[in-house]
Amino acid sequence: MSSDDDISRGCGCSQIVESGFVETPIRSLFERPQDWRGGEAHIYLFPDGLCYVGSCMAEQNSPEYPPALDLERELTRKERQIEYLQTELRRYHNLMEELKQGMRPIGTIEEVKGDMALVRLSGGQAFQVSIPPEIREKVSTEVDAVLSPTKGVIVDVIDRLRERSLLEYQVEKSPKVFYEDVVGLEKELLSLRQAVEWILDPQVRTRREQIIRDPRMLEEAGSILLFGPPGTGKTYMAKAVAGTIGQRGQETSFLKIESYEIVSKWLGESAKNVKEVFKLARESAPTVLFIDEADAIGRARMEATTDAGRDVQGMLNQILTELGEGFHVNRNVSVIFATNYPSVIDTALLDRIKRIIYVPPPRSMEEVKRLLDFYCSKVELDPSISNYRGGLTDEAFGDIWRTIRSRKQLYEASIPERGVTVREQYVVTPRDLKNIVQEAASEASFAGERWVTMDRMLPLFKSLAAEERGSRIFS
Repeated sequence: MSSDDDISRGCGCSQIVESGFVETPIRSLFERPQDWRGGEAHIYLFPDGLCYVGSCMAEQNSPEYPPALDLERELTRKERQIEYLQTELRRYHNLMEELKQGMRPIGTIEEVKGDMALVRLSGGQAFQVSIPPEIREKVSTEVDAVLSPTKGVIVDVIDRLRERSLLEYQVEKSPKVFYEDVVGLEKELLSLRQAVEWILDPQVRTRREQIIRDPRMLEEAGSILLFGPPGTGKTYMAKAVAGTIGQRGQETSFLKIESYEIVSKWLGESAKNVKEVFKLARESAPTVLFIDEADAIGRARMEATTDAGRDVQGMLNQILTELGEGFHVNRNVSVIFATNYPSVIDTALLDRIKRIIYVPPPRSMEEVKRLLDFYCSKVELDPSISNYRGGLTDEAFGDIWRTIRSRKQLYEASIPERGVTVREQYVVTPRDLKNIVQEAASEASFAGERWVTMDRMLPLFKSLAAEERGSRIFS
């Protein structure tokens, strides 16, 4: 066989290179070069990665040779396409078989024994199913099982599902509200602290356990009911308990639930929501569970003649069960109810409540000024109306008081079972004062001013006084 240069010069395949592939001569591919019948061995490398080993015939510039390579190249491509389509066909066939089986139920794994597991569905049905070897290590009571709809076998495992409704509840870790932020309610705050602080604070709990020698008397303190006019600080007091204990180093949670979030239009779902709320509170312990508008879910029971009435009764029964002693111990969980209408609370629920606290509005001009000074100290106040403590001067407050003192509100409430009767006349609530200061600060910032002036606050107090000149009665 001739040298590489001779091969390169003797081969008439330069036009093949021009057609899109690279020609590389080989000195010898066979033991007997005569097998090539006078030809020369070459490797043809195509741009798409295909490789063809062949020979250039003795005839120079053969017009049939490049089309033959193109045909072989096309044949190889078609074979690969056939293999890919066969794979896709098998995949779609398996997918169709899975779809024919229907939906796969998901259940909770309650027990695992060897290659068998006890799985309970949401409807309450329990099944003993087998565990395939390939997923045996993944199966445990901490995950949920995906079952085959036609065979008693676990086909997959997923993370434990949580009810969507739980995600809507806001668990606030260590709120930034403390005892010193509760102004004008020192007596009521002390009563609340005595009722719940030992449940949340481990140091107070330890001292209590040292005093009470009989462990059977270490029962939970039960729940607390806060009642009073709207906006007097019931939520603020409960949040201050959780925040102050968190400030001491014990991370606490504040879980506020509006009663309308628990009530469901679906029969039986309301009681289930109550159960899930208390479960979440125990998982987040130590927790202050604050249930606002308790009259919506704890209303006195009457004879139920409709499904809706029976559902409300079932919800209340579930609350009583969760507050009961022995079966559901709410260790490190303080349950605080709040309402404006305590007279409609069910008698059985009142029996579970260990302490009832009335949260009053400010009763005198001095109490109103103290509250207003507290909120004004949180904003940049006009120096001409600010005293050295950050509150209002006596002259500035006098103008405000003369504007609102004609506003009369009346609150009446009673709890016959506890011998509680309240009749209170007031002018404003802490929420009214806070809202006015916030609105005045917002208007000042929008107008490009540096601080809150009297011209911003006084019109807001005039609007408040003109809103309702009649009495508002809660009974």
